[in-house]
Amino acid sequence: MKKKFYAYFLENESRNGICETWDECKAIVHGKKARYKSFPSLEEAKDWLTQGAKYEKKLSEELFKIKVDKEKLRSQLREGIYFDSGTGRGIGVEVRVTDLSGRSLLDESSIKFKINQFGNLHLGHDRTNNYGELVGLFLALDIAIQRGEKHIFGDSNLVIFFWSKGIYRKENLNEKTISLIEKVVEKRKEFEKIGGKIEYVSGDVNPADLGFHK
Repeated sequence: MKKKFYAYFLENESRNGICETWDECKAIVHGKKARYKSFPSLEEAKDWLTQGAKYEKKLSEELFKIKVDKEKLRSQLREGIYFDSGTGRGIGVEVRVTDLSGRSLLDESSIKFKINQFGNLHLGHDRTNNYGELVGLFLALDIAIQRGEKHIFGDSNLVIFFWSKGIYRKENLNEKTISLIEKVVEKRKEFEKIGGKIEYVSGDVNPADLGFHK
C-alpha cells in the first residue's frame, strides 16, 4: 500500500502537524474544530499547511457562485430592446427581439413576416447564427426607432462592433449578407442620430437568449 501523509490544523488552538497514519491523525482531530487532508507526499502536506490549510472549493460552491453572479448581472440590466439569434431549440436559426422582461416585440416591427409559436422569426437551417444576429439587430433597430427607445442590447461582438459599423470583408460573405449589412449600417446611423446606443450584454443574462450559449 502506498504511504500517505495526513496534515491537520486545529482551528481553536492554531496548531498544525503531519501524521504518517490516519489513526494518529484521527486521534488528534477527534472532537475538535479541525481541518485535515491526506497527501501522497510529505512535501504536498507541508505546502497545504503553509498555504493556510484551506480546502478547495467544491464544484457545488462554484456553481452557486456562478448562479449568484448571473443573478447580480441580471439585476443590473437596463430597460431597452434586446436581440439574439440561436439554434438552441434544434430547428435551425431563430431570431428573437424582446424587452427587459423577455417578452417578444417582433409583432411591433414595421417589416411584416411570420412569427412562430415561440414568438420568434424562424430562419431555418440554411442561415448562419451570425446572419441571424444581423437580422436581430436590424429588427431591433426598426422597433426601437418606432418606439423612440434609445437603448438596444445584444451579445454578438461581430455584429455590434464590426458589421453594423460597415467593417467586414466582402470576399468572406455572400451577397445577401452584404446587402443586409448595408441596410443595418444605414439603420444604425438613423438610430444614433436620435441619440440611440447599441451595447453589448453577456449571452448568459440576455433576456432574448435563445440557448446558443448554453
